[in-house]
This record gives sequence, C-alpha cells and structure tokens, in this order.
Amino acid sequence: MYKEQVGGYGNVGATLQDFKNFHKDMKEYIKDQDGKMLIENFLMKRDVFEGFYFDYELDDEYHICRLFWVGAICRKNYRLFGDMVSFDATYDTNKYSMAFVPFTGVDHHKSCITFGVGLIGRETAESFEWLLRTFLQAMGNYEPTCIITDQDPAMKAAIKLVFKDTEHRLCMWHIMGKVSEKITPELRQDKVFFEELNGCVWNMDNEPAEFEVEWRSITVKYNLESNEWFNYMFSIRKKWIPAYFRDLFLGGIMRTTSRSEKENSFFCNFTNPHVTLGEFFMRFESAMDSQRHRQEKLNYDSKHSLPQLKTPLPLERHASKVYTHTIFYMFQRELTISCFYCGIIGITKEHDTESVVVKDSARSKN
Repeated sequence: MYKEQVGGYGNVGATLQDFKNFHKDMKEYIKDQDGKMLIENFLMKRDVFEGFYFDYELDDEYHICRLFWVGAICRKNYRLFGDMVSFDATYDTNKYSMAFVPFTGVDHHKSCITFGVGLIGRETAESFEWLLRTFLQAMGNYEPTCIITDQDPAMKAAIKLVFKDTEHRLCMWHIMGKVSEKITPELRQDKVFFEELNGCVWNMDNEPAEFEVEWRSITVKYNLESNEWFNYMFSIRKKWIPAYFRDLFLGGIMRTTSRSEKENSFFCNFTNPHVTLGEFFMRFESAMDSQRHRQEKLNYDSKHSLPQLKTPLPLERHASKVYTHTIFYMFQRELTISCFYCGIIGITKEHDTESVVVKDSARSKN
C-alpha cells in the first residue's frame, strides 16, 4: 500500500522488516492507551461530523466494557430501511476478546447494510440490554418491525425487555448450520436428506399445514422422530419457519443462505482476535467505505439506466421506472410467470378500492 503511495518500491526507503518492527513498536506504544485513544477519536468525530453518535461504559478497572457507535449515513439508512434488523454477536474482534455486535438490515438493492455496531466484553443479558437501549436511543426510539437473532437466551431476554412492539424471529441460516451436528454420521453423507430438508424448510410458498406434513414425513423417513433437537425445533417452528409469518417483512435476510453467508464473510474480513481497538476501528471504517461505495454505484445505475423489458404491459414499464434494478428484476420474473399461470376470476369495487381475485393455476389456489 505504501509502495503505491510513493510511486514504487524504489521510493519506499525501508525494508519489509522495518515495517514489521514499526508495527510492533506502535502496538507497544498504544498498549495501555488503546481504549482512551479510541474514545478521544470518537469525541472528535462527534464534534466534527453531524449525526455521529456514540456511548460507552467502563468496568471497575476503567477499561471499556461496552461501546456503541453509529454514523449519520447509517442512521439515515435505518430511517429508510429499518423495518427489519439482524442482531448478531458471533464475531471475535480484538485482542481483548470483545464481541462485535453489528445491527444489519437490507436496502432497496437487497444488499446488506450496517445500521450501527457495538462491542461488549461479556455476552450477558445486561450487556445486550444496554446495547439495545443505546441503539434505540440513537435511532430516535424508532423500533424495528422485526428483529432477527440466533438462539442466544441472553439476547432473547434483552429483546423482550427493550423492544415492546417488535417481533422476534430466529435466523434460519444459523439454525440450519447446526443440522449436521445433530444427526448421525451416516445421515450427514446423505445428500437426498439435505435436499428434502432444505426444500421443506426454505420453501417460501408453503402454508403452515403443508410445512408440517412435509416435516413429519421427513422425520419419519429418516428415523428422526425421537431426535430431541428436531422435536424442539418443530415445537418453536413459529419462530423461524417462513410459513408462519408470510405477512411479515424480513428483507430476505432470514431466509436466504447466500445473503447470510455474504454478511458473515463481510464482517469476518475485518474482525481479528489479535488487533487493537484502534486497528479494528480503522478496518471497520474501510469496510463501511466499501459498503457505501457499492450502494452509491447501485443507486447511480438504477437512476441513470433502464432495465430491459420483456412484455408490452404498462405495469412493467412503470415498475422499471420506480424500482431499483434488483427489485425490478424480481418483479419482472413474477410478472412474466403470471402471464402463463395466472388469470383474473373476479373484480369487485367498493368506494375507491378495487379488489381483484387472481387464480394461480400452477398451485391450483386462489
């Protein structure tokens, strides 16, 4: 990186070992001032950048034990896309073993965006409660419609205390990642089993009764009727199976493995159990710059170009002008399929509202 700044290796004026020694000396210098330097940096940012918000708490030894911060752009994104929030604490961040807790959502390009972040020394209900209350205060006390987490009991307790009007759901990606450790070694090698289970669990079109029939069929077929974990997951199915909350907006983050994997990969790129708080913050800022650049590029493309249409329908043309490209292509796919499988079987009008009954012949349902 320094080579690029000075115009080539010949202008660097130092060896690789010199840089390593400098890095080591810098860490030694920072050593006991790490947290203090970060807070001083945050105080400066709060004075200079309108909309920057942070809060923190110290332990009995005057070390940072809880920290939350959010920038103006993240707060703006929350106002626009904060219906659904993913709340995760599975990332190791620094040499102090603090857990990195990002608040994540999905924007109008179906891309993950960060609303705010926290660092906590202990993953207790008290720490999560403090973090959630601080997040809520930073966001003008606007609660999300839905918050998605893993099965951490401390998180569950904190969410119940802080969010009074928010639905709490469990992340399917985390749950399905545990399947292999809950079954026999033989079943782990059975690709057909995983295909059937994934087809049952991830099916967004299933009604509750359809899901239950498929689940029971799978557990009987693969001798999982007495499997304690499978029975428990079925007992809490309303917390994680899409069939039970199809009317709840989730932004796809709960039901799409690829999005959860990308989110996990994104955060893992800059979290490291060996870095100082200052190094972590610089890595985080670099990652946020990359995230914002991607969103700006997608915004520009959607604003200055039109996607290719597939039908002469005015509805499709209108959608191409008001949707982002990503959302439009999702809409276009549904529209073109409906041309072959859907038909209007009734129209009623009451006052200013017109209701249309559509039959989907592919599912033989109205």
